[in-house]
Amino acid sequence: MKDETLDLRVNLANRLADLSGNIIKQYFRQSNLESETKITEVSSMVTIADRLAENAMVDLIKKECPEDGIIREEGENINSKNGYAWVLDPIDGTSSFVKGLPIFGTLIGLVDLNNNLPLLGCVNQPILQERWLGITGKPSLFNNKIINNPYKNNHDYPLAAVCLTSTTPLMFITPRQQAIASRLQKVCRRTAFGGDCYNYVSLAMGWTAMPMIVLESDLKYYDFCALIPIIEGVGGIITDWAGNALNSNSTEVLAASNQNLHQQALKVILSQG
Repeated sequence: MKDETLDLRVNLANRLADLSGNIIKQYFRQSNLESETKITEVSSMVTIADRLAENAMVDLIKKECPEDGIIREEGENINSKNGYAWVLDPIDGTSSFVKGLPIFGTLIGLVDLNNNLPLLGCVNQPILQERWLGITGKPSLFNNKIINNPYKNNHDYPLAAVCLTSTTPLMFITPRQQAIASRLQKVCRRTAFGGDCYNYVSLAMGWTAMPMIVLESDLKYYDFCALIPIIEGVGGIITDWAGNALNSNSTEVLAASNQNLHQQALKVILSQG
């Protein structure tokens, strides 16, 4: 994608974040909010805020970039006419949103479908006014400032000194996934559940008292697509559980603060078969 074309879409990503954020703020900490549980997915909810925010973003994309495709969480996907597609999750962390906790985010990704290459990713937290932006090949930004990942070049940490995070233990469905999660939980210094997309942006920022590893499964493309450029843009690593690049069919995700920790975690995962 040419620089000027990408710049146009970076601008659009920020507008999408502003637009969805304004809608989401109207429903945050509202009692008796219209919501439902998705019975086909483990521990997954949707609210009126999810749907309205997503629909508004879709309408703006169709207006500004009508040939771009859209892969979305709540509605029907739109086929791409030019090889590019937006990947949208209006509220990643709906369980936190409905509890009135500001540890959720709107995920906005743009992917080159022909090369399976995420071009940009944006995470917006409208309540705390926090925004992360990753562009492939460039340093990632937090509120328009370059992020310094303090653990990027620190390769002295063993797994026994890191924090393992996952959104919920319920996401490990198969016996193999449960065995891998259990093994890593025993090896790592501590395990923390909850967080959704905030696990990944916290890893990128180095906010944690120790390096982090994120281990998750039972995911959809919109759960992680926007996070890939952000993690990679700070020197972190994010792949599937075999160490391969993530794609639209991936469901298992492993992210680490640096290459050394990622390789240590992969070794444990692969030893479980």
